[in-house]
Amino acid sequence: MGDERRVGDRRTLALRGAGGGGLTPAQSAPASNPCLNCGTNIQLAYCPECGQREIDADPTLREFLRELAEELLHWDGKLGRTFRLLVTQPGVLTREYLAGRRVRYISPLRVYLACSVLFFSLEVLAPRPMGIDRRGQPVERGVVQIGQSSEAELTAMRADAQHGNPVRRSFLAHLARALRTPVALKHATAASIPRAMFVLVPLFAALVGLVYRDRRRRYPQHLAFALHVHAALFLALTMVLAGRFTTMPLLASALDVAIMIALAAYLVRAAQVVYASRAGQAFVRIGVASALYFAAFVGAIAAVFALTVLLY
Repeated sequence: MGDERRVGDRRTLALRGAGGGGLTPAQSAPASNPCLNCGTNIQLAYCPECGQREIDADPTLREFLRELAEELLHWDGKLGRTFRLLVTQPGVLTREYLAGRRVRYISPLRVYLACSVLFFSLEVLAPRPMGIDRRGQPVERGVVQIGQSSEAELTAMRADAQHGNPVRRSFLAHLARALRTPVALKHATAASIPRAMFVLVPLFAALVGLVYRDRRRRYPQHLAFALHVHAALFLALTMVLAGRFTTMPLLASALDVAIMIALAAYLVRAAQVVYASRAGQAFVRIGVASALYFAAFVGAIAAVFALTVLLY
């Protein structure tokens, strides 16, 4: 019995049996409409064996772009629903995830990756804030700030590298070489920060688990909270980038302060919602975890800088 089905703008012929309401069970007969992934006979829109959607192996441009949008941007509703909840209701997205309501939202890891990629991509395009180094020369401000060293300073550093233990001598020799090209050194160090941040997320989760150890939650639950909080952090930092486009330094500074205060309030509120704690309690516990995390972040940046220098 023939029955026509549409795949996008294409039509395929699928044979259906009489049993089971006119549908043949998967693999009970030679696959007349096989799944392109595993070969199982597809009866509805998705393969009952592997879950792949019925697709055309030779898609039109329209079908290709629609599939790309669904996979990368989740235009099926997940994208808007997830980010609306993340931004407007601190902690609720994590609470939904921990309650098992996950199909309707993007996973914590994908939320984190989307927000971090957005920030670091725009950060490259945004105007660079300028400052003054110790010699009174203009220099780009940022997490990593490296000024131009004079030839006398480099000579003194190379001479100093002749003394001390082998580790110190090696590092100073590499540092003197790297400081000859400070801009390249800064960019190489900055390029490693996204990876360092990703490594630090599990550490933040462990610190939150430490301050909330009386809640007796498993580590993956703290990790989901950490991923969502870092996603919100990257969204806040993306808004900070907007201040670079203004020619009024006072307005840019006020925007930075307002966003940082809002982020701190967001973090406390998220901890209240996820860990069912009072505002004062959440403020103290998250404050301790954040202070330890900031110290670890500074140490990680120093380690990234040292590793970059040693690679020169």
